[in-house]
Amino acid sequence: MFKAISLASLVLALAGCAVGTGPNDGAVSGEVQAQVPLKAAYDAAVAQAQRCLVGQGGYRVEGQLNETTAVMRVLPPFGSNEMARVEIKSTGPQSSTAHINMWGRSIWNSDAVRAMKDAITYGLPSCVAYMPGSPQPKEEVWKLPRPR
Repeated sequence: MFKAISLASLVLALAGCAVGTGPNDGAVSGEVQAQVPLKAAYDAAVAQAQRCLVGQGGYRVEGQLNETTAVMRVLPPFGSNEMARVEIKSTGPQSSTAHINMWGRSIWNSDAVRAMKDAITYGLPSCVAYMPGSPQPKEEVWKLPRPR
C-alpha cells in the first residue's frame, strides 16, 4: 500500500513538471502591434493575466519592465514552467509590439491569445475576445444563398 501511494505521488509530481510553453507542448502564439506606449501595454498584459490566466490553482504573475522592453509571465505554484509569456518591445513613444505565447491547453489557449491581443490593443482586460477575428471566414455564412 505504501509503495502504491509513493509511486502515485511520484507520477503526479513528474506530471506536474511536464507543463508549460515548450516547443513541443502544443503552445499557441500570436503577435500584436498596438498604438499604445510600452508601459500601457505591459499594464494591460498584467491586468489581463491577473484577471483571466491565474485560474484557481495558485498560479502567479511575474513581470519585468524597463525603458524599451517588458516581459510578463504566468507561472505555476511550484516550478518555473511558463503557462503564458508576453514579451513587449517599444517601437516608438506611442507604439509597441508584443509577442504572446500560451501553453495551448485549458485557460491558456488560442482564445486567451486573442483576448490578450485585445487587452493590449484596447487597454481593457477581458477573458473573452469580443472583436472580430482575423482572418475572416472564407465562407460567408451570414448571407442568404442566392436562388437558382
